[in-house]
Parts: sequence; C-alpha cells; structure tokens
Amino acid sequence: MTEATRYVRVDFFHFKAFKNFRLQLRHFNILVGPNNAGKSTILAAFRILAAAMRRAEHRKAEIVSGPSGQTHGYPVDISSISIGEENLFFDYDDSEPATVRFKLSNDNELLLYFPEKGSCILFADADGKTNHTPTSFKKAFNCRRGAE
Repeated sequence: MTEATRYVRVDFFHFKAFKNFRLQLRHFNILVGPNNAGKSTILAAFRILAAAMRRAEHRKAEIVSGPSGQTHGYPVDISSISIGEENLFFDYDDSEPATVRFKLSNDNELLLYFPEKGSCILFADADGKTNHTPTSFKKAFNCRRGAE
C-alpha cells in the first residue's frame, strides 16, 4: 500500500507575519505558540490554498504573469476568503511580492504568489510541468487540504 500524498514543507516569504520562514510538517501537526507567533498566518495560507485548489480542480490553467514571466497559473479571488487582505504582506510592505510555497511528499510544488494587494495566483509544478487540465491537476496534487 502506498503512502498518501501529503504536505512536507511550507516556505513563507514576505507573507503576513513571516519575512522568511520554513515550516517542516509531519503526519500530524499541532500549532502552539504565544499571540503574534504566526499560527493564524499558517492557517490563512492553507485557507487560500484550499480555495485555489478548488479552482484548479475545475478549470484549466491560464497564461498569467508569474515571478519568472509568462506561465500557466490559476488566478485566485482572495476577496471571497475569510482572511485579512489588508495585511498579506510582511510589515504591510507591498513593494515586493509575497509567496507561500508548499512542497508535497511526491516532490510536486504549489506556489501562492501575491504580486500586489488584492491579487493572488496559484502555480502548480508537477515534474516540471505547469500546464494542467483539471484531471491532471487532481492526479498530481491529490492531497488533503487541512483548512477545509
């Protein structure tokens, strides 16, 4: 029996409470810490990812502007997600993009990219491929979304 795909690492850059932070994940995780330690920031990233994945599971990737130029991605309507949009950038500084990268146990990666206020794009990389149909996306990124 093969192990289910799961999240093994999350890298935050310039996102909410984190200027630069790496979170290693295990099979079971508990978030504990004082106020303003970043627990809600981690949950917000997973809430945004869950919404982005729902979109990707039902629509083909579009050509969008990403961190490395034109590529395939999924624009995400973050106004419909219960998070504080006004402070998505570390220290409220929106002069550079924020990113959250999710590494999966099958070596695939999902990147939430926030190029400016009110804007988010999901990039999905499976074996170097970024253009996904809903079927290929579901197959490559078949993992639980903990914030749902």
